[in-house]
Amino acid sequence: MQEVYVLGSGIVGVSCGLSLIEKGFDVTLVDKSDKVKETSYGNAGVIARSSAYVINNKNLIPNLKGYIFNKSPSVRIGYHYLAKNIGWATQFLWQSFEKRSEINMTHLDGLISVALNEHKKWLMKAGEMSRLRETGWLKLFRSQNADIATQYEQSIYRRFGIDYECLDRDAIMALEPGLKPIYNSGLYIKDTASVDHPGEVTQAYIDLFISLGGKVIRDSISRLSHSPDGGYILHGQTDYSAPQLVLAAGPWSNDLLGTIAKPLPMCFERGYHERYEIPEGKQVTRPIYDVERGFVVTPTTKGYRLSSGSELKDKNAPWSPDQLRSISKPAHEAVNFGPVIKDSLWAGCRPTLPDSLPAIGAYPGKLGLWLAFGHQHVGFSTGPATGRLIAEMIASETTFIDAQPFQPSRFF
Repeated sequence: MQEVYVLGSGIVGVSCGLSLIEKGFDVTLVDKSDKVKETSYGNAGVIARSSAYVINNKNLIPNLKGYIFNKSPSVRIGYHYLAKNIGWATQFLWQSFEKRSEINMTHLDGLISVALNEHKKWLMKAGEMSRLRETGWLKLFRSQNADIATQYEQSIYRRFGIDYECLDRDAIMALEPGLKPIYNSGLYIKDTASVDHPGEVTQAYIDLFISLGGKVIRDSISRLSHSPDGGYILHGQTDYSAPQLVLAAGPWSNDLLGTIAKPLPMCFERGYHERYEIPEGKQVTRPIYDVERGFVVTPTTKGYRLSSGSELKDKNAPWSPDQLRSISKPAHEAVNFGPVIKDSLWAGCRPTLPDSLPAIGAYPGKLGLWLAFGHQHVGFSTGPATGRLIAEMIASETTFIDAQPFQPSRFF
């Protein structure tokens, strides 16, 4: 039985572990924490086909002025960080031109299109199907006409066969009476699901992994090195020898990769959330995205989760919840929140590569080193699909989609 170590036990890492065990590998997950508390915990829990519509599309440059001067509620830019990563930013903009971005969207949709079924498989095996809500999600507009504002976005949806519907004010309130009547129009993305708590779903996958014979090591790995007999050594409080290694440590992956090889061009989209009690009466039943005010509200088992947009700063920079504070008032205009839940403020990092595609595949020139990171906003959605893809590659099987667009070699 071939032995594989997976560094990282978030949604991507544990999904890699599950798919590898399914194919008969002896798998060990390594992570510093015994709790799911990073990006796999803090995301909105949405599994959305519409996420194939990447941020750096042809509409990015026309809207760039608002982003650069921090006029958009969806994006906050740390100028010093941007200056240090001008190469990444230039590539990110270069990839936004229509032909390039639509190619990237096509590749990403291939991964996203199987995401829900892959989640269903593991939720079923974990006995947690009740956590899944196939109720779609809403992208809502207060003043703009959604049909006009999203014409290009809708064309992408139609190309990929994404099921959606344009709604007016009355249709929004009929579908989601728990909202306050402030939205004039919106898009109802029907073939989207969500979970009632992404952190608990990830933990359920870890528990399933252990029940299937997987091993978990809790240790903080500081660096990697090459093993004299091939493979890799993970250096923590103890050293671990890995004949094959999948690097799936999210925002920390590049730091570890850089100890043995050239890292990938990656930046961080930091995000924040806070939770509120859900009061009695009419409640919001599905995730909603206020496009003009830049926030998402998700009902969870632990209250309403209010999530901010993106903050471009180093992952180690001091946390600043100003963006979250700026969306509190408009969020309360839309949803009837109860009291804020004490100590529920959360912050985390989304690792983003310049073409908005994750790196999934073998690192060139490093036998047995596999990468599975850089999922930007779609890590929770595509974690299980990524796990399936990396397992098929390690097992030398025909992959369910063309894996070439995701290969790390595209950056070298």
